[in-house]
Amino acid sequence: MILIVMAGGARASVPDTLVFAGDDHYPPFQWRSADGHVHGFVEDLEQALAEQGGRKAEHRLMDWPQALADLQSGKVDVVAMFASRERGQRFLFTTPFYFVTHGIYGHNGHAGVAGPEELAGHRVALEEGGYAAEALKEHHIQVQPVYREDYAAAMDAVLGGYAEYALLPQTVTNRRIMKKKLPLQPLGPPLWPRAYVFAVSSNNPQLHDWLQTQLGLVVSSGRYYDIYQQWRPQIEWASASFWQRYRWLLWTLAALALLMLLGYGYSWQLRRVVRNRTGQLQAALSRQRKAEKEVRYWLNHDRLTGLPTRGEFVKQVRRYLGKRGRAGHTYVVMVIHLSDINDIVCSLSYETGEAMVAAVARRLQQQRFKALGYFGRGVFGVLAEADASRQHSLLDESALELEGVELEPHFGVGLARYPQHSRDVIELLRQAEIALATGAHRQRYWAEYRPSMDPDPNNLFILRDFRRSGSDGLSVCVQPQVDLASGAIVGGEVLVRWQHPSLGALSPAYFVPLLEQAGLVGQLTEYVLDQAVQLAVQLRDEGRPTRMSVNVSAVDILESDLFHIVMSVLEKHGGLAEDLRLEMTETCVIGDPQRASEVVSRLSARGVACSIDDFGVGFSSMSHLRQFAVSEVKIDRSFVHDMCREESHYAIVKAVVALAHELSLTVVAEGPEDMETVQALQALCCDRAQGYVFSRPLSVEDFRAQRGKGFLHRDGRERA
Repeated sequence: MILIVMAGGARASVPDTLVFAGDDHYPPFQWRSADGHVHGFVEDLEQALAEQGGRKAEHRLMDWPQALADLQSGKVDVVAMFASRERGQRFLFTTPFYFVTHGIYGHNGHAGVAGPEELAGHRVALEEGGYAAEALKEHHIQVQPVYREDYAAAMDAVLGGYAEYALLPQTVTNRRIMKKKLPLQPLGPPLWPRAYVFAVSSNNPQLHDWLQTQLGLVVSSGRYYDIYQQWRPQIEWASASFWQRYRWLLWTLAALALLMLLGYGYSWQLRRVVRNRTGQLQAALSRQRKAEKEVRYWLNHDRLTGLPTRGEFVKQVRRYLGKRGRAGHTYVVMVIHLSDINDIVCSLSYETGEAMVAAVARRLQQQRFKALGYFGRGVFGVLAEADASRQHSLLDESALELEGVELEPHFGVGLARYPQHSRDVIELLRQAEIALATGAHRQRYWAEYRPSMDPDPNNLFILRDFRRSGSDGLSVCVQPQVDLASGAIVGGEVLVRWQHPSLGALSPAYFVPLLEQAGLVGQLTEYVLDQAVQLAVQLRDEGRPTRMSVNVSAVDILESDLFHIVMSVLEKHGGLAEDLRLEMTETCVIGDPQRASEVVSRLSARGVACSIDDFGVGFSSMSHLRQFAVSEVKIDRSFVHDMCREESHYAIVKAVVALAHELSLTVVAEGPEDMETVQALQALCCDRAQGYVFSRPLSVEDFRAQRGKGFLHRDGRERA
């Protein structure tokens, strides 16, 4: 298979070997001789088309109905046929390469027929799948059809008395009548002059375009006329005439006249042929050069906006900077994104989105930048002088009237400076795109590249290795949760760790956000849930039931079937609902509060406790306590660890404890690091605490060993 590029930049495929099909008994256009070889005017022309386009040709001749069926099913690539309206609904046609008429045939001496209307009600022999049957139907002429597999069999039907008339193509029929001396004759004038064309499946417009191009080149090069002249004696077949019977006498007389005119006539004709052929070649070369120039232009320019594509934009910027960039001037490369283009396409239509892009392109062209390109999907590239980057007004955001609707374009801009950031155009574009993405993430309209924006290249390797290894290298540890009234360990938060094969121990704060962004965090969550339930079941079997807490992300809640995942893990290990608590941050539920509320409600209804983690640092915290079926809040460590030194943080902790108790919720303080903070939490009647003052995260074995010891005396003093 060879790939070619059509106008507009679309990639299309044309097979290395083209399969041509046709009627196996249709001389002189195409037929198979007794020795199995394929012959005919059409076969020679098909071979020329394939050679012109650098392809091989394979010729398959068969019954005509089968040829049509194979073309429609895709078993063959090209079939030569008469063009018709009905066939045009199924196939794509090239320009005609010959014209053929039909005729009405009957026995010698039969009365003439003025037109096909007089055939109504009569028995008429027709080629199965041929054009004549379509024409009769199109002209609403009702006959008694006698279908045969080809034109020769249709003629035999008349000779055998099965039909009164035959309606057939004249070229092949006249040839057979004369060659076989059949007692048949045309009974009326020629009918329905039809174009003889090459047809391809309507599902393959790329092949049609290629075939059309090769046919034009074969004609313009003169090769078509050479082939036609070779077959002309058989295509324009005629009966024996006076000239043929007495050509030996007439030839002598004609030779004398020919000798007289030879001197003048030969010279004049030769000059005329050379002049005509030269004109044809010059015209063909001119058309070819024009077509090639147009193809090259649209390979490098966007058809919608007329602007250079990314590759051409890079070339233009390099040329410009190569001439001007060394003179001490500074420039900026900007990537401008029409930020609401996707919303316009989804809300209105694709056509409206295209109209918006074209209108914005016209506005940008009015700014007369040093270079301007369009990269697709609403993204433009710009080269401007450094001072222009300070003129934010260069992006006109006034309303545009599109399809009768007024719409205001909105942009995001990322820029990088030449030569400050780089002298390489590709690198400047990369830096500008990084700035654009960073600005969009931070909800900033205009962002300039900073080296700190570059992503860590290790991120790609971490994601690759996680996809490959799955849970290999993962482990969990547990940080105890202590009841502040009794000093006993009543729960634990299960935390994941990853020992990377080459980077060593990775912090969850580093790799968990990467997995969330890549959509892989669900696999991680399932692993931690599995480990947490196993540990809870072991502790319960030892007579020390302990509820294990597991963090879940927004992806887990909103994009996976978290309920069934949790139920499956509990069933797998024989765990109970009270063995598990799911901790979710407030930011997890902001995207789709209704969906998150449904998931939490289903889990709570089955006895799985849910907790809001990092309480106080998200949005609408109080509304979440009311909206979601949670049984616990964890006060964020940013308020807890210094509450004895910061009055405002102490007040926040005090208020949260009081509010949560009013709502019958358990309160866990996260992050106490000294006994003074613990005693302050006890004084506020906080229920539980989790922090370094008691323990750093422990291995599973150490946590099981510590489970029965506890950490506090009842008076709040730390146990020895």
